[in-house]
Amino acid sequence: MVETSIDAVIEGWVAGLSDGLSLSASTVQDRLFELWGMLDEGGVRREVERWLTETLDRHLYTSDELITRLRALNGVGSLNA
Repeated sequence: MVETSIDAVIEGWVAGLSDGLSLSASTVQDRLFELWGMLDEGGVRREVERWLTETLDRHLYTSDELITRLRALNGVGSLNA
């Protein structure tokens, strides 16, 4: 089994974001589902689940907000690949 660090996955997502860009909640939701599927049970997965629920009531996310929230998940552990 190959393990990818959560840092690498998150930084890959962050690298694709640019200042001032807005993403639809459905786009964010798709990426979060990918991330959720790789996570073990625990705090990071619960936070991603909360964020997924939030996307149901949102329309847009700014790149700045996404970068801040993704980096808050950084350094927590490893993902299953």
